[in-house]
Amino acid sequence: MEASTPGPGPSLHQERHERLFPWAAAAAGLATLVFLLWMIFLFGGARLTDAVDDLGELVAALVAAAACGLTAVRVSSDRRCWWWLGASALAWGAGEAAWSWYDLVLHVTVPFPSYADIGFLSAVPLAVVGLLLFPSSSSRAAARVQSVLDGTIIAGSLIFASWATILGPLYHSHRGGILKQTVSLAYPASDVVMVALVIILFARSGPRGRTSLLLVMAGIVCFAVSDSSFSYLTEVNSYGMGSFLDTGWVAGYLLIGLGALRSVYAPAVQATETRASALSVVTPYVPVLAVLAVTAVELLTGHHMETVSWIMAFALVLLVLGRHVLILLDQAASRRHPEDGDFDQAGPPTGSDGRRVLVGH
Repeated sequence: MEASTPGPGPSLHQERHERLFPWAAAAAGLATLVFLLWMIFLFGGARLTDAVDDLGELVAALVAAAACGLTAVRVSSDRRCWWWLGASALAWGAGEAAWSWYDLVLHVTVPFPSYADIGFLSAVPLAVVGLLLFPSSSSRAAARVQSVLDGTIIAGSLIFASWATILGPLYHSHRGGILKQTVSLAYPASDVVMVALVIILFARSGPRGRTSLLLVMAGIVCFAVSDSSFSYLTEVNSYGMGSFLDTGWVAGYLLIGLGALRSVYAPAVQATETRASALSVVTPYVPVLAVLAVTAVELLTGHHMETVSWIMAFALVLLVLGRHVLILLDQAASRRHPEDGDFDQAGPPTGSDGRRVLVGH
């Protein structure tokens, strides 16, 4: 009898990364804490704090870009998502470099909008593509289309609620020109889209690789808090360098970098045709309830809903209907063409004598 050989274990390179990851996480946490304390206590004065603010954010973005690039080189299954997320971090870093040039070299107040906003806002579509390419527990095209629909429903619902409560009144306050208002609204709107995507991806992700996605999700949430705060404070002319709210950008990009490093030695995500979890089914409808609540409050209190609000509400209805149609078509296709995994699980059909029966030609 031949001796059984153990299966392939983790490589020496993976084991080294696994040992170093806690140290990387501790370094990221310490850097974030030092940055936060510096912003609060203004060590060395306001001018030095401004420099630490600018350069700290720039370094964090570059660290995230390098970590994503390293991961894209070393992994094979999901390298595309890390290339795109790395490009997003690099674009944001370019925006921060432009901001730092205004502030630290030219010694002028950074205009708004400015060239820095080109880099900041161009990072958003790159990140969205990267998130859509993130490994999922299902490889079916229908499941990925449904994920996009779910993310659009959540994002649209949150934008609707935000427009009715905060963004709309800010926009109609007519502070600044149309370009300034548009750029101001683009920040919170884009953050809503990315947060919605990571929520859907996390709800639909399998157990493998979920830690990496969780780190990326936490990073984007931190990023969104700082982005939205920046947009609001800029709109009301209250934003100043050295704000503790800037810590969200540093923490966000360091978390994304940790998510990239974590996936270097994480087990590859296996695409399986699993049944949708209750969380993934219910999640898109939770923010829709917020839309219904906001609409009811607006109508009951006698407020006039704007045309743009009605258009968004109508579009959300169409998206929800489209989601139902896609689910029904997918279920019908699954019944007509059972998945190979179901066949393997039950085993091939057998005859009355226990012998296997060949199916097909």
